[in-house]
This record gives sequence, C-alpha cells and structure tokens, in this order.
Amino acid sequence: MQQGEQLTQYDVLIRNQNQELLSQQQQITKQHKDINKLLIGHHELKALKKWIFGIRSEKRHPITATDKSGDVVQGMLGLAVDEYGICHISSRKVIAAHIRSTVTVTPKTRGGRHDLPEGLEEETITLDVNPLPAGAKLLRVDEQRQLACSPLRWYVKVTKRPVYIVASEDGLYARKLSASLPAHPIPRCKVDTSILTMLLTDKYLYHLPVCRQWTRFKQYGVNLPYSTLAYYVNRTCEVLRPLWELLYLEIVRSGIIHLDESSLKVLDDTKKKGKKSHLGWLWAMLSPIQRIACFHYQPGRGQQDIAGVLTGYRGYLMTDNYGVYTKYGKQPGVTHQKCMAHIRRYFMRALDSDRQRANYALDNFFGPLYTLEAQCKAANMSYDEITQIRLEKATPILNAFRNWLDQQLPLTIQRTPIHQAIKYALSNFDGIEVYVTDGMLQIDNNILEAQIRPIALGRHNFMFAGSHKGAEHAAIIYSLLATCRLQGVNPVHWLDDVLRRIGDCSKDKLTELLPQYWKPAA
Repeated sequence: MQQGEQLTQYDVLIRNQNQELLSQQQQITKQHKDINKLLIGHHELKALKKWIFGIRSEKRHPITATDKSGDVVQGMLGLAVDEYGICHISSRKVIAAHIRSTVTVTPKTRGGRHDLPEGLEEETITLDVNPLPAGAKLLRVDEQRQLACSPLRWYVKVTKRPVYIVASEDGLYARKLSASLPAHPIPRCKVDTSILTMLLTDKYLYHLPVCRQWTRFKQYGVNLPYSTLAYYVNRTCEVLRPLWELLYLEIVRSGIIHLDESSLKVLDDTKKKGKKSHLGWLWAMLSPIQRIACFHYQPGRGQQDIAGVLTGYRGYLMTDNYGVYTKYGKQPGVTHQKCMAHIRRYFMRALDSDRQRANYALDNFFGPLYTLEAQCKAANMSYDEITQIRLEKATPILNAFRNWLDQQLPLTIQRTPIHQAIKYALSNFDGIEVYVTDGMLQIDNNILEAQIRPIALGRHNFMFAGSHKGAEHAAIIYSLLATCRLQGVNPVHWLDDVLRRIGDCSKDKLTELLPQYWKPAA
C-alpha cells in the first residue's frame, strides 16, 4: 500500500514535470516565432531602407576567387561591372604560426583624356600679342581645342513661292502656276517640324515637361501659349498613331513576346473633386528577334486588360509571375516562359538573412547559366547552335538546381527571405526551363525592363498624363522611341525625318517609316 502511494506520487510528479516541460517548450516555440518575426521585420525594414535610400543595383561579385563569371553575369544582366585592382599571389611561405603571402597588386587602369568628336564645325579665335615688340620672330602657334556650343538658335523660316500666270494658247484664259508647299503633319501650323521634334523628344526622351519647355521658350523671347504647345504635342502623337498601329501588329505576329507593365497616373475629369487621379497602366511589349518594342495603354491591369493587349496572340510569352500572366499563359497556343532574373532577385534579397544558401545558388546555378549565355553571345552562334549548347550544358545545371531546391525547402523557416526565394523558384521552375528548348528565346526579361526605365524617369518629372487620351499618346511616342533605341537609330533624326515625310506617304508605304525599316530621305 505504501509502495502504491509512492508510485502515485511519482506519477503526479512526472505528470507535473511533463506539463511544466510542455509549457516551457511552448514558450520556447513562441519565443522562436517571435524571434523569427523580429528577424523578418528587420530584413523587411532593411530592404525598404535600401529601396528608398540605397542603390538598386543587382551587381554582385562571386565568392570563388578564380572564377571570373561574375563579371560576365553582370554584363548579361545589363549591369555595370565594378573595376577593382587585380591581385595576384606571386609566392607563399608557410611559417609555423601563420601564413605570410607576398602580394603583387596591379592597380586598375584609368582612362585618359577623351578625344573631341570628329566632323564638327570649327570656329577659330586668334589671340595675338598686342603690342608686339619690334624684331619679334614667330616661333610657333600654340593651339587649344575645346568643345563649345551655342544656345538654341531661333529663326523664322520663310518659304517663298513665285507665282506665275500662264496664258492658254488661244489667249482666252490663264492659270496660276507655283511650286507646292511641302506637306506638314499639322495643317496650317505656325511652327516647323523641327519644333515639333524638339517638343516630343524633350518631353519623352529627355523627360522635360511641356511647362518647363514653355518657360524655356519665354526665356528666348518666344511667347507661344502653353495650351498651343500642349496641342502640338498631342496632335503630333495622333499623326504618329498609324505607325504605332503597324508596330503593334508586327509584335503580335512575331510569335515571341516579352510582356511587362508600368503604372502611370492619369487625370480623370469624371471623378469627384479631389479624387481625379486614376492609376493607369502602360503595358510594355517587345519582340527580341525583331528588336522592336510597343507600349499599350490600358486603364487597369486585370484579365480584361491583358486580353485587350494580346488579342488572339499565340506563341511564346515571357513574363514575371503576376497572376494575370499566369492565367493568360494557360490559354491554348500560348507557351508561358518565366523570367530567370526575377528568381535571381529573390536570392539576392536573401543574402542578408541566409548568405550561405543564397551564395550557393547564385554561384553554382545562376552564375554558370548566365556565363553560358554570354559565351553563346560572344561566339555569335546561330539559334540552332544555341539550342544545342543549352540542351547539353544548361539542362544538367537546371536539373541540379531543382534537386537542390527540393532538398532545401523543408530545411528553411517559413516566411524567411530564403524560404520565399526557394518556394518562388520551385513554383516557376517549369517556366524558366522553357528557354532551353529554343535558341531564339531569352533567358530573362531584362531587355524589356531596360525599355521601361525611361517611363519611370518621366513619371518623376511630369508626374501624370492629363487624360486617358494623353496616356495613349505617351504610349505611342514611347513605343517609337524605344524601337529606335533597340535598332540603334538616332531618335531625333528619325522623328524629324518622319514628320517631314509622313504627310506625303501613302498608307501602303507607312511601314517604310518604322524605325526598323527606316532609311533617311536622300
């Protein structure tokens, strides 16, 4: 009996201890969760501060000392490469306590003075000694060459047309004869096409709002009303709309489209006072084979908006993981490709929280894949050769990457940056593997993102479009200027030439004025 009571006391004691241990374990679990929340919050705060105040660069140097693929990767991503002195270890002596190394450092090369551009008009100024002493003999002439410019030169262009009277043979009537005026994109316009070119390029190429251009006009004594300048901008964009429509059709028919979107505030008079700002979207489209780009304005970024942008499109579609793209990519005839650079960014963000795993992925998977792309580009391979190289070399890397992701996902803590990076990569892995199957496909969407950056610069300057129609006009001119950049065409020369010719151009020859087919007028 006494032994039974003692066992009962032990049972109670053990049960109490178990409850206490369980309570402590729950407290520890809760503390771990709180710590993880704090760490995640700290990471998010650090990322937010970097986004607001820091450099938004994705360039990175690999961990391996002898591997130079990091520079290649940065070049493929369209990023600048840092210049550092190259360090070579010439000799190494092993000493009992430590290791000493004799290091030879080659400093980075610095650029010298740049030569002045060739082909510019020269203006010579001679500065002589005054008074010149008697008997002085000329030894040499020292010459200083400097690049100079003059302010905008405004002038009135006067076109004179002699008018003749030609009598008929019988002398009963006569007719007037004069040369025809060159076609102007805006009938009865008081400014030359050179002014229209300046208005559009200053606003959409150099991000100078019309109000600032108006101020500059007044400083030169040219008092044109602000409303007139705004009218010229809008009217000229309407003149260019047929070219934009042809450009859009070429991209939709290309079979390979890169797609992304960028926001643009638009004033909407139909809304209540104080709430007249509407957030519209410029949908960016690009054909990497033809190297042409097109922007399409839509009031929103939902399923109905993308349907309006990609009406009946069939082919490859390169996007990020936005849900609207994912849904559209499931349509028959559409092969949805995902952007490798987006996945890489998740691992870049995870460097601060889990450097070991993030570095492993960046150095062993992303680095070799981008190095392979750089080698194909440097060798100027054909599309078939690129396909073969990718199947032989990129496919094993991707398979190893997927296996590594599957192994690491259960080992990471949920909601941490590295967990999000691994989960995001796995959910999009089928999409990033698509590029291996065809050499015409790009590995990422960076070629399109580079064409969206000017829109972001414009947003910081003119801030909003005055109407939905004005947003359409912005899409038109941004499309043509982006295509000029992709084609290596000077946008100012192209626009000035096209505005002079488009009035006399028939509809069946408008295609010749697109940047990818344009040839300057003789």
